[in-house]
Amino acid sequence: MPAEVHRLINDALASMDHVEVLFQIAREDQATFGWLEEHAHIAPTQLRAVLRDLEQAGLIRLDESLYRVTTNARDRSAVDAFVTAYNTRPVTLIRAVYARPSAIRSFADAFRLRREDDR
Repeated sequence: MPAEVHRLINDALASMDHVEVLFQIAREDQATFGWLEEHAHIAPTQLRAVLRDLEQAGLIRLDESLYRVTTNARDRSAVDAFVTAYNTRPVTLIRAVYARPSAIRSFADAFRLRREDDR
């Protein structure tokens, strides 16, 4: 998988919801909130949070109630490579999302045993 896709995963795609929403927007070239809600199958509050995260990362922008992929050349190239990876190597992409250092750490933290006096 290209380094720019790994950069996106590590820097901006914190969950599979992020992956799905970015893919849906990039695939359609633009999307409304309602369309994303229908096609991404994510609860509205979670969808709003994901959209906010992707906007803050500079990967998408809201333009007259349409979400669009960034026009920044570097990020647009990374998103295009991401879409290609999503279409051609989805399992590899999913593994990369779950193999992120922060994803592994939070998964491990969920199973961390605490001493009785730590509660």
